[in-house]
Amino acid sequence: MAGSDKVYFALEATVLKGFNSLSDRDATQLMYAYSVRNVGNPELHKVFEKRLDSIASSLDYPSLFNAIYYMLFTENQNKALW
Repeated sequence: MAGSDKVYFALEATVLKGFNSLSDRDATQLMYAYSVRNVGNPELHKVFEKRLDSIASSLDYPSLFNAIYYMLFTENQNKALW
């Protein structure tokens, strides 16, 4: 992962704008990238969790890996999602 935390915050508006058009794998990669660096505003993570809730049962292994680490790094407490 390249870039500083400042870059991630600067890209949030762009990420939010196009997030729903991403493939499931690309979406989970973004989730992982933001969570492993511990960046992102609560609004961004609400969008991430909403998307994850809708795609969780259909993820492939690499996407599932990203999603699980996203939930671990953000200390997600959503028992239904887990």
